[in-house]
Amino acid sequence: MQKRIALVSTKTFAVSFYRFLEGRAEETGEKCELELASLVDLEEQGYDLGEVAFGKKNGLVAVGPDQMKAQAGFGLDAVLVYAPPKFSVERYGRLALELGSAFANLGLQSSESLVGDFRAKGLPIAGDYLAEQAGPTELLEQLILFFKERGVTPLSSYEIGAGGPELDEEARERRRLDELSKAQDKSSIFVGAVEPVDFMGDRRHYYIWLEAEAPLKSKITVDAWLKFEESPLLVGPALDVARALVEARERGVGGPLPSLARYFKRPLGMA
Repeated sequence: MQKRIALVSTKTFAVSFYRFLEGRAEETGEKCELELASLVDLEEQGYDLGEVAFGKKNGLVAVGPDQMKAQAGFGLDAVLVYAPPKFSVERYGRLALELGSAFANLGLQSSESLVGDFRAKGLPIAGDYLAEQAGPTELLEQLILFFKERGVTPLSSYEIGAGGPELDEEARERRRLDELSKAQDKSSIFVGAVEPVDFMGDRRHYYIWLEAEAPLKSKITVDAWLKFEESPLLVGPALDVARALVEARERGVGGPLPSLARYFKRPLGMA
C-alpha cells in the first residue's frame, strides 16, 4: 500500500526528491511505496513552487498550506519540512499533530518545542538539520583516521565553507557547531564558519586542510576542495527518515526515534 506524505520545501529540494523517487522506481521495477500527496508552496516567502513542470504527475499536486487538511481524508502519513532558515516550521508541526501525522524537520530551524506534544499524542517526530550523505566533516575525519591507521600522526586540521542562505550571527554559529557534531573526535578537527552566499543557490563549497607528521619528522599536507549540490545529497537520507517515521506511526511509537539520530546534525531528544 502506498504511503502519503506532504512535502513542504524549496523548489530545488522538491524536484530532487521527486526525481530520486522516480529513479528508484525505474531501478527496481516496482512502484515506489511513498506518494507525494502535496507540494506545499512557499510563494509567500518568495519561492515559486507552483510552477513545477510535472506538478500533477504521479500524485504530486501543488496546493496551498490551508489545503493540506484536505489530505487527511486520504490518510496523510507524514509531513516533511525543508525550508529556508527564516521560515517557521512550527505551524506545520502543529498541523501534523492535528492531522495525526508523523513529522520531520529537515532544515536548520529548531523543532524542539514540538517534541513533548508529539510524544504525548503517540506520534513520531524527527529533526533537526538533516546531514548530507557525504559531507566535509566526515571526509576530514576519515582522512585523519587513514593517517592514524598507518602510523602517521595528524597535527592540525580545519574546514571552512561557503554557500547557503543569509543567517544572523547566532544562526551561523549554531550551523558551525552542527557541522562539528558529526565528528566522532571533536578535539582533532577545527570547523570554521560556513559563509552564506545567496547567489550560490544549492551549491556548497568546502575547503579542507590537514597536516600530519610522518617518520623522520617529515610533513604530509592534504589540501582539498569538496564541492557539491546539497539537495541531491539530502534526498536519500530524507527518504530513509520518511519510511522510518511512517513505520513508527503505524506501530504507535511517539516522540523522537533514537534510530534516526545519526541522520541529523542536531538530533531531537538527545540533549
